[in-house]
This record gives sequence, structure tokens and C-alpha cells, in this order.
Amino acid sequence: MSKTSARNEVQVRTVMEEYIGKRKVAKVTEEILEVMQKESKHIHNGKTFYIHTDEAGALVLTAEPTIEDQVKQVLTSWLEEDEIEDCLKQLMEVNLVDPDVGFETIMVEGSESGYYTILMKHKPQNDREQKFMKDLEAAIKAKVKSFRVPVNDLSFDMNGKIQFVSGFKPAVGYSYNELEKIANENDLRLGTKDEYILFLGWLINSLINEGWSEDNSWKAVCCDSRELGHYLNSARAKRDFEVTGSRKIAGKADLSNAYKVLARDEKAGGVWLAGGDYLDNGDDCPLAYLYLDDNYDDDYHDDDDSGVGWFVL
Repeated sequence: MSKTSARNEVQVRTVMEEYIGKRKVAKVTEEILEVMQKESKHIHNGKTFYIHTDEAGALVLTAEPTIEDQVKQVLTSWLEEDEIEDCLKQLMEVNLVDPDVGFETIMVEGSESGYYTILMKHKPQNDREQKFMKDLEAAIKAKVKSFRVPVNDLSFDMNGKIQFVSGFKPAVGYSYNELEKIANENDLRLGTKDEYILFLGWLINSLINEGWSEDNSWKAVCCDSRELGHYLNSARAKRDFEVTGSRKIAGKADLSNAYKVLARDEKAGGVWLAGGDYLDNGDDCPLAYLYLDDNYDDDYHDDDDSGVGWFVL
């Protein structure tokens, strides 16, 4: 699956089982969620609105959902004509914002998931893919539990409250101590290196599920990520941050744009910084690029810094 949390999958699966039974429901659920992930639902001051990306890659806000016709088109391939409207109505009531935390998340399965074992069967094409495989093997052995990653990077609303929504400048320029404080005050935490590696494994698997070839999926994550995120050499690149929610792919937005600050690794002796930012090239600092800063200043703060905390829950 390539959508937010397991809760969303269950909601859609439950609706569809009423109409087609359990035999084919997995395939139909995947098709529907791949359409629904193109749009996010938000509630602000009691008003509901929707955000999606248009054909030019720009974020568009509407008062009504825009994906209804696309979901209906999927249903026409599976249901009788007199069933479509009722089923569509139920699906449009599925809330893609996780009710537990109030924002969209992606569920990343823990080390014991079978698809990491499948990924380990890949034949690496170069040193970068080989290095990622070693990191993935270590993450599998670490027995990491399943966790959730916000779809969008962290930002702040007009009242200074944290949010993980589309349309805002990412919350860059915060010191490590400040990021830890943000995490502690909001029932979050900075993700570890092993969790980040599993997340990239999830991303490779999701790209393959979306029709990418195995070799191109590995290359895009490990070697040249310009097609996945915002880099200097990406299409429509600019020398400034893109707003959160940009360039969503496989259900995840904000890949690169700002590099990700991971949790301090006491064993390695530093703080891991992952991926690149909008001034890097995607082939120089792909998503799998990891840098251990062994001299990270806990209280460092620079408004021009391009790192954002990589939070999980």
C-alpha cells in the first residue's frame, strides 16, 4: 500500500468488502487509495477544505473534493451501475487525516516485515546501492517496531503551533535542542537512522507498486533523487524552499527540499543528517545520503539553515 496509515486502508477495505467480498478487495483498495492520496482533507476553524496538486505541480485549495470523479471511475470497473453512487458516498466520508494525531501519516512497517526481505534480494548496481543494502540489513537486525511518519514536513501556524499540513514554509533553522523540545511537547520524537532506512525501504517498495521498475526505484532513492524531491537539478526547481506538501509521490511529500535532522546516535557519536536540500543536486545528495555530524551544536540556530526535524510517532 502507498497511503497514510493502516487505519485508512481498513476504512476503505471495509466499505469495499460490502460490495465485492474479500477475494478481490486488496487490489481494489490499493487502486482507490492511490487516487485518494492525491488530495488531503483539512479542517480549520470548523471549516473543511481540500488541497491537491495540479498538473503543473502547484498546490490548489478547494472547498469541495476534486477526486470524486476519479474514484468513481475506479468503481465502474468493479461494481454494478446501481451500486456505484452509494459506495462512492461512503468512500468520500473516509477521513484521510488520522484522528489520533490530527494530520496525515504514513505507516512504515517494522523490521520483521516481509518486504524488506524481498528488497534484500536486489542485485546492487553500484557502491551506493550496496551501502544502502548494508544499512537496510542493519536496520532489519535492529528489530525496529512499526512507526508513522507525517506526510508533510513540520511547519508552524500563525499562532506558533506545530502543524504537518500543506502550504507553509518548512520549520527550518531550529537547533537540535529546540527540535527535541518540540518533539517532547507534542508526543513526537526524532526518528533514528534505522527508522529512516526502513522508511526508504518503504519508499522503494511503494515506487515498485506504482509501476516503477525495480532498478529505477533503487536508483531514484540511492543514487539520483531528482525525480522524487526538490533539488537544484529537479524539474521546476527554484533557489528557495517549496511550501510543505509539495511533490507528493507514493503518498509522501517534501522529499528533500530541506535536509532531515535525525535523532542523536550516541553509539556513532553524532547526529545523522539525511538527504539533501533545494541547493543540492539530486545525484550528489540523494535521499539515501547520510552524513554524521560529530560536532553538532545542540544550541545552534540559524534562520538560513536548511534542515528540518524528521519526526516520527
